[in-house]
Amino acid sequence: MRFGFLTEGDTHAGMTHQHRYFEVVDEVLLAEKVGFDLFGSSEQHFAIGGASISAPETLFAYLIGQTTRIRFMHAVALLPRNFNHPLRVAERLATEDILSHGRVELGTGRGNTLLALRAFQVSPEENRAQWDEGIDLIRAAFLHDPFSFEGEHYSVPPRSLSPKPVQLPHPPIWVAGTSPESHERAGEKGIGIISSSSFMGYHYNESALNLYDAAFDASTHLHPVTRGKALLIGGAMHCAETTKQARAEVMPSVEYARLATGAYERLSQMSKDYAYMGAVKDVRFDDVDWMLGESGNFIVGDPDECVRQVKMVEALGVDTLIMRIDSLPHDQLLRSIELFGKYVIPRFRAPSTVVRPPEDVLAEIREMRPLHEERLKQRPALTDAAS
Repeated sequence: MRFGFLTEGDTHAGMTHQHRYFEVVDEVLLAEKVGFDLFGSSEQHFAIGGASISAPETLFAYLIGQTTRIRFMHAVALLPRNFNHPLRVAERLATEDILSHGRVELGTGRGNTLLALRAFQVSPEENRAQWDEGIDLIRAAFLHDPFSFEGEHYSVPPRSLSPKPVQLPHPPIWVAGTSPESHERAGEKGIGIISSSSFMGYHYNESALNLYDAAFDASTHLHPVTRGKALLIGGAMHCAETTKQARAEVMPSVEYARLATGAYERLSQMSKDYAYMGAVKDVRFDDVDWMLGESGNFIVGDPDECVRQVKMVEALGVDTLIMRIDSLPHDQLLRSIELFGKYVIPRFRAPSTVVRPPEDVLAEIREMRPLHEERLKQRPALTDAAS
């Protein structure tokens, strides 16, 4: 399982975006150092009191030159045409792929805030269809040279994409999905799913991921595929020396979750394509135990508790875990990243290399001694029998 760190550049009142962005740079460099596989950021516009990263492709370009191993995932690039024309997304991604030596992945979406949708004049009734067709257009540009495209929303005469990405056949393509329909559509199109439960619990993720697998297996794919199941921990991952400390420190992220989903119910009433968002009204945001333990959107605790919670994700068959690490003071975020990288990730990547408590090793040594001594007693008999 790959481990991903996601931030939205949440900037506290009294700070500047300049200061917060360079904090994010330090966090990403530490994440690479301690073993994270992936860094991602969503594309957010006009967010008040929260997310500040509206041009992740620019942030990625800055970070690509300072890193050597960690991969970069757009989580997500918005595909409705008033946000981003798909061909501009393809061009930018290809440029990032070249400069990173093949370390970028494209997560896509259609937008989930009225602040952004209305500002860019994106219709909630049309943006799913535009996303769907946009994926096909990006694939055409990556896979064919020259390519052309004829659809309801896009019509492109024969052209040759320049530049071209270095990953073959193209960088992995994903879509962020919460609704059952989104999971099924991802499987049908043969792209990866970034699954979110919107705080409705791991059982919701399990059902949705099963739909993805079923749709993927039942579909005939005419293009090269990206089969992948990523889980988004959209509330927060926070690791501290003790679970009590971690739970106390993470409370601003719990409040941020309420803020970030505040307009979901209203958006659910504007289009049938967003109807699933209405379920957020039933989320128990005031129940801290539910949020941190059962909502499926938090991994919080000391390293051992984080390991226990990650195992719950692993049991879902997830291959990429993307965790939001944000909304807290910079020093707490750095400590959380370091603790998770040093003490949690190795337990899943190379458990046999993890140094065990001396008392556990000694107990096993003592347990093995009688068998060893018995074998030693049998050695002369074995030697005589052989002669």
